Amino acid sequence: MVKYMLTSQIMKQLFCAVTLISAVALKSEPITLNLWSDDYPGIIRNAGEEKKFPKLPDTVVANVSIPSMKVYLPEKSKSTGIALVYCSGGSYNKVSYVSDYVSQADYFVSKGVAVIVVKYRTLPPSKNVSDAMDDGLRAVRIVRYRAKEWSINPAKIGMLGGSAGANLILNAATHWDNGKAGTADLVERVSSRPDFIVLLCPWPNKQLLSDFVINETTPPALLCSAHDDKIAPTAFADGIVAAYKKAGVPATLWTIEKGGHTAFKPGNFGEGWKEQLWSWLENIGIIAK
Repeated sequence: MVKYMLTSQIMKQLFCAVTLISAVALKSEPITLNLWSDDYPGIIRNAGEEKKFPKLPDTVVANVSIPSMKVYLPEKSKSTGIALVYCSGGSYNKVSYVSDYVSQADYFVSKGVAVIVVKYRTLPPSKNVSDAMDDGLRAVRIVRYRAKEWSINPAKIGMLGGSAGANLILNAATHWDNGKAGTADLVERVSSRPDFIVLLCPWPNKQLLSDFVINETTPPALLCSAHDDKIAPTAFADGIVAAYKKAGVPATLWTIEKGGHTAFKPGNFGEGWKEQLWSWLENIGIIAK
């Protein structure tokens, strides 16, 4: 089980500046699914209702005990086969079930990319955020299991997130499995390995680099960091890239000088990360050159 620690400083941070999905802007309603059946690892029953916040968007919730996901699909004729499983920030004690700032799903969907937004379990009621990691891995399995139905290439399923979401994804990228043969749950029979990961302002959450076992099977990574980000320091991102290089796995770090922990919010200094993403996906063979 992966162990995590939270600091009071981080608890005050709601979002990394990843701002992706707009249900309003999309032409069709998303598909909403619970991640698990009635019985799943770490389940906490009678946890009470989810909590909302008067000064925050009504898509931001805490006390999440029943994880789910929203699936935004492009038109089949425009589909590239690429899927992004998105995990928002929120210090693990809050999560957005649409996005961090609700603005850009139409950007990805219009380019033929499916976007899957994960509403993972929070602290509380969970006692360890490895539950959130399990939820992220479960979302990858579901997308792969339903890939044909959703016009997704099962070898082009990536994970994208910032801050706590990036921490969740880095842990998921080093704790996936190839599936559990023979289990009654057909979804659990397929691999939970993301084919690539995108980490915006990756937050260590008090973990050491040695806590992430990066080897030749770890999925390729694109990392984006601002040098003045005091919460998710660039030095941590540098260490991740060094571990990747040692393992012989592609990893790219794109940095900007300023923008802090909200650097990659639309309109901020790091908004160009999306252009970096397309170029990088070409380099690792997800998009044909």
